[in-house]
Amino acid sequence: MGHLFKNEDLRFKDSNRICFEAERLHLQGNSYDAIDKLRKAVEIDSENPQAWCLLAGVYNELNSDEAVLCYEKTIKINQKYYLAYRGLGNYYLKKKDYTLAEAYYTKAIEINPYRFGPIYKNRAVARLQLNNNPGAREDLIKYLEQTPNAEDRTNVKDALDQL
Repeated sequence: MGHLFKNEDLRFKDSNRICFEAERLHLQGNSYDAIDKLRKAVEIDSENPQAWCLLAGVYNELNSDEAVLCYEKTIKINQKYYLAYRGLGNYYLKKKDYTLAEAYYTKAIEINPYRFGPIYKNRAVARLQLNNNPGAREDLIKYLEQTPNAEDRTNVKDALDQL
């Protein structure tokens, strides 16, 4: 991929290079070093939605409320940034704010209904907590359709039988 960065017209080339370094650090378990790198990336290119969303994701994994601000910045830059909506759904699901979790998962699904099958299972969890059993049932069926090799397939089918 290095040859891509030689193109002077490539938008966000410097901040994206830093994002790759930050992702490596994060995968190695160095979340705080990854945050430092990503903060540098957004300083260099404050309109880079990828940098903001990656930063939000690391904060989300650390259960930091900073995640919300970074996801919101991502969406402000690009209203169709699927991963930011999915990330906010995950954030609010962990916080047990099921109404917001469902809303953000729904927005992500509206942007791209086929991008990530497990998002349907996550939205089903939120919908179950909101006593929306028909909606949860639809989501679990969609999850199984889009994730045919899901390890939890048997458990999800059992849950469907109970809905």
